[in-house]
Amino acid sequence: MPSWNPNWSDVRWDWGAADAAARALRHSADKLDTLTDARIREARNAQAEWRGRFRLQFDSELERLVRDARNLAAQFRHKADQIHGASQRAREEQRHREHERRRWWDEKRREEEEERRRRQLSST
Repeated sequence: MPSWNPNWSDVRWDWGAADAAARALRHSADKLDTLTDARIREARNAQAEWRGRFRLQFDSELERLVRDARNLAAQFRHKADQIHGASQRAREEQRHREHERRRWWDEKRREEEEERRRRQLSST
């Protein structure tokens, strides 16, 4: 029997839930971008003839809201990328564990064959 043991447990990861979460985050980011662009277009209509102190406040607040929306969309995409990366690492770890299990069984089989050969040689 090999002197080492592979990890016999499968990786515990819900790929379906992770993929769904990443898709939902990307969809939300896209929707947020779409809504932000629509708000910018509507704001331009309001700004066309507007002058004065309240217009400056409006512009400042619009700029802040657009920046916040873009940042939030970027955060959503970043989290989606992190989830995707975690899924990829889980897949790689599962493949590694399966490879190590096959290697262990191959090594065990070779040791058993060698032991059989030794017994046959000693019995003759």
